[in-house]
Amino acid sequence: MSSHASAIPEAFLAKWQNTTNVMAGIFDVPAGLIMRVLPEQIEVLVSSDSEGNPYEADEKAQLNTGLYCETVMATRGLLHVPNALEDEHWRCNPDVALNMISYLGVPLLWPDNEVFGTICVLDSKTRNYQHRYVELLWEIKKSIERDFVLMEQKEQLEASNAELRLSMLQQEAFSLKLAQSNQDLHAALMRLTSLQDELLRSEKMAALGAVVAGISHELNTPIGNSLLAASTLQSRAADFAREMERGLTRSRMQEFVGTVEQGAGILMRSLDQAAKLVGSFKQVADEQAADGRRRFDLGEMVRNVLLELDEAISDSGDRVVCSIGPGIQMDSYPDQLGQVLTQLIANAVQHAFLPGLAGTVTIAAEQDGNGHVAITVRDDGLGIPQDNLARVFDPFFTTRMGKGGSGLGLHIVYKLVTSTLHGSVEVSSAEGAGACFTVTLPMSAPVALRKPDRAPLAPPIL
Repeated sequence: MSSHASAIPEAFLAKWQNTTNVMAGIFDVPAGLIMRVLPEQIEVLVSSDSEGNPYEADEKAQLNTGLYCETVMATRGLLHVPNALEDEHWRCNPDVALNMISYLGVPLLWPDNEVFGTICVLDSKTRNYQHRYVELLWEIKKSIERDFVLMEQKEQLEASNAELRLSMLQQEAFSLKLAQSNQDLHAALMRLTSLQDELLRSEKMAALGAVVAGISHELNTPIGNSLLAASTLQSRAADFAREMERGLTRSRMQEFVGTVEQGAGILMRSLDQAAKLVGSFKQVADEQAADGRRRFDLGEMVRNVLLELDEAISDSGDRVVCSIGPGIQMDSYPDQLGQVLTQLIANAVQHAFLPGLAGTVTIAAEQDGNGHVAITVRDDGLGIPQDNLARVFDPFFTTRMGKGGSGLGLHIVYKLVTSTLHGSVEVSSAEGAGACFTVTLPMSAPVALRKPDRAPLAPPIL
């Protein structure tokens, strides 16, 4: 039995219930389960609300009886049984008595690598799951294990005995700001939820898995950190107010002020991260206004973009070179084109180079003589695996989910190039030999109708 075994907060159980319901629907099976191991037993912690599901929440079964999940927990790996009746090893396992003859499951592990249980799907008919279903199950497993991390962080913060101290006037001012921040975060979460619901109905299966496992994590992390820090600050402030009646030493007050500054720093960083995420999601959901059309020199515009990014590029240690000479005159939308180039540079800096090894990004341009110009953004980094080339412009596709990548930057590039700038964008790469993005645009963009004003584009994170 896990030393972590304790009551699971209702909020997480409700979230996991929704996850298993969606999972059962996607896999088209009667049973989607989250199992928890107990001393000498295994428990159905969450069971999908799907037709024909023979399992109920809180059901328990004895261990060492040949259950599918026992093998998953023992091996800590994936188990796929297409048809137990055709498998000598599995035909007598207890789940067969419930007519659950096919099984696909993976282990769930606590952050310290101790076994929590399993997540699995079962069916009454033969099932040979394709690779994308297996990938989706692994993504859902990662999402739940990230919830384990949040649960432990919450327990650690709630168990902390350090005391926050704040004067009554500071407490009132901070509480007002915190209430406004919580309202903004709640509104952002509601917008994100609406976007997620739409994607669940329209995106293909791989994109759906990325949304469920990725967006919720990316936004829940700063929101969770903010809410936990805020609740702790309120508790410590109340303790400090009580201590004021008994008298405080100077060192005590200095310690309190330091603690408040640290908590406020956590809040500001988390809220800033959430705001940038919401800005990126809004860019995907909304059509950008096509305004700011004017004549400009392409090389001069690109060098101005690099000047604005100079500090961020210097911090990364990489080098960005513009080889575009003067004389390429365009009549288009320089602000939107600048955003495209900024996103492509940010993508190269974030993904192309190994940590600690600086690389070079080169921007070039060439006219085709037929009223178009091809702008290339080339890096000498790791390159893009061939399996990923066809997906790099898909929304929410990223190889860095949970590590600061939202999977939206290149999709925003695609939308701006094809919709506002009336061009096309392509990518080519050989693994280990860098990547090249080619943006082909008309020298004179078609006139677009002005749309209602929108919020400014959110800057990428370099």
